[in-house]
Amino acid sequence: MLQQQISFCTTADDIRIAYATLGDGPPLLYVTGWPEHLELEWQKPVVRRFLEDLGRGFTLIRYDMRGSGLSDGNVSDFSLGSLIKDLEAVVDHLALERFPLLSLGDLGGALAIMYATSHPERASHLILNSPFARGCEIAPAEDRAAMIEYVARYGFPTAEFVDAPEGNVDALRDIREIGDAGAPRDVQVELMRMVYSVDVSALLGRVSVPTLVLHARGDTFVPLALGRDVAARIPGAEFFPFEGVGNGPVAHQRVIVREIRRFLSGTLRASVQPGSEEFGPGSRPDGLTAREIEVLGLVASGFSSREISGALVLSVRTVERHITNIYSKTGARTRAQATAYALARRVMATPST
Repeated sequence: MLQQQISFCTTADDIRIAYATLGDGPPLLYVTGWPEHLELEWQKPVVRRFLEDLGRGFTLIRYDMRGSGLSDGNVSDFSLGSLIKDLEAVVDHLALERFPLLSLGDLGGALAIMYATSHPERASHLILNSPFARGCEIAPAEDRAAMIEYVARYGFPTAEFVDAPEGNVDALRDIREIGDAGAPRDVQVELMRMVYSVDVSALLGRVSVPTLVLHARGDTFVPLALGRDVAARIPGAEFFPFEGVGNGPVAHQRVIVREIRRFLSGTLRASVQPGSEEFGPGSRPDGLTAREIEVLGLVASGFSSREISGALVLSVRTVERHITNIYSKTGARTRAQATAYALARRVMATPST
């Protein structure tokens, strides 16, 4: 079972930032775009399942932005420049060299674009869910003013913009609780004003890394047209609209996780980790071939046959044949049993070279 580990680092302007790591594999850095709470998110089943799915096959890295969650709360500067310092502090503290950036909405898209264009040597991929280039285009001026007033009184209106999976009222209540615990309402108001004033349109043409833009057709906060515009203006970006209502990524976790894994599948390969006696140099038990070990590692990391096909540049039929051979040689009958076999022998996905 995956477990998250919470640690702390300090920004260039001396703000303590809490961050969490989850999983074992190449890094996937989640750029925080709205106040969250690392510990409380992990306690809520609906969010925990989402995070576990995201972390499978990767080391998922999340952090609480300044003024929120477990990070320092006595903060007055919430400019984009200061929020970038939060991200930079986590990257530097973990000594990350090259990694994909993931934004699931709100200010995260602007921050991810800013970081990718200012640190092209570190950003390897960009994944943006419900992005926008200019916040003033999200809604007319009177609607933006009404939203800011609402947030000041009640916090972000979760029920209006975040669909609970399968109409689960308990899940919706949990998401609302996380939002309330994330930051005081005055901080939420400051950040909502920033959402509506941000403008990264001049940076889009400078994005030089592979980019995936995801957007629910029924997004009730950021219109689909704004996500399409971001994708059209980033060179070579892939745009993936999907059916769904609401703005919350948890409500769309199946399609979001699937498309993230598909997009990043080429960054992984399977290998044997140090410390495995059975899989020592030149030793492969049960007659497994080197290719079957690669396939087994990706199966154990939760990849579908289609994703393995993309990662190893094989046909889906060939991947399925390898899986059948793995079952026959190891005695496994299901992917779960094959995964248990792989984990016991420390076979997993690692970054490709």
